[in-house]
Amino acid sequence: MSIPKAKHLLFVIHGARAELPAVRRAIDVARAAGHTVTPRITWARGDATNFALEGARDGVDTIVALGGDGTINETLNGLSTHDVPLGVIPLGTANDFARETGIPLDPQAALDLILREPPVRIDTGELNGRRFLNVSTAGIGAEATAATPAESKEALGALAYAITGARKLVDLQPIAAHFTAPELDLETTFLVLAVGNGRSTGGGTLLTPRASLTDGLLDVCIIEPRARREFARLALRFRKGLHLGRKGVHYLQLTSLRVAAQGPITVNLDGEPTAATTLNYHVRVGDLRVHIPRPA
Repeated sequence: MSIPKAKHLLFVIHGARAELPAVRRAIDVARAAGHTVTPRITWARGDATNFALEGARDGVDTIVALGGDGTINETLNGLSTHDVPLGVIPLGTANDFARETGIPLDPQAALDLILREPPVRIDTGELNGRRFLNVSTAGIGAEATAATPAESKEALGALAYAITGARKLVDLQPIAAHFTAPELDLETTFLVLAVGNGRSTGGGTLLTPRASLTDGLLDVCIIEPRARREFARLALRFRKGLHLGRKGVHYLQLTSLRVAAQGPITVNLDGEPTAATTLNYHVRVGDLRVHIPRPA
């Protein structure tokens, strides 16, 4: 077996995870193996993006996100104009990207993957100029993510999203929008919109179960309004991606999508909430190198 060359690693560490023993150990192990590690700790939104951009400009070999899907998303956006590999040590609540790609949830095993395996080239999605890896949602799912308190996520993990989502069912508010793409012209109301570069969101919910990180397409799922009880039954099928083909469920694979609403709607990217009236999605084919296990 060949000995990996020494690398300069920039560790972008979520502030709430900085004191974990696993973080200190990852730094120590990488340095003991002959690698240079520069740790940067985030304290405010946007820090991870700025740190990643600075690291890419300084010529580091790999930028490693230590945190959850939100930290990964911010780090990813700091690499928008640089072809620097991304590594992930998952320390979040849902860890959707790690679970989908097979990145070990054990921090030391995740670090070993980064140090020993070459990066794989995958697609990313983009919404209004901001990139995402997993799924962007609007409607009930996005509102549940935005309304889930940080302390609940810490205490309950992915269950916190489910609890908040159940509360949102009490007040179903359909959103009117016009969906256009080269292959689509649809004017309707919806309860859930999911645009997936990957398959899972919110702790493993498969809203876009046919998505692939390497097919050059975005998977779009639009779920039209229905009675509260009927929607609750359908929502039970989201977890395993068994909602496709049901009445009022549109599923398409597109390279781009424009969604125009009458007012701002809550939307999230990899769990990070924002709001916009017009949503312009497109796929960025093969524009990210990331350390994930190679398919068998």
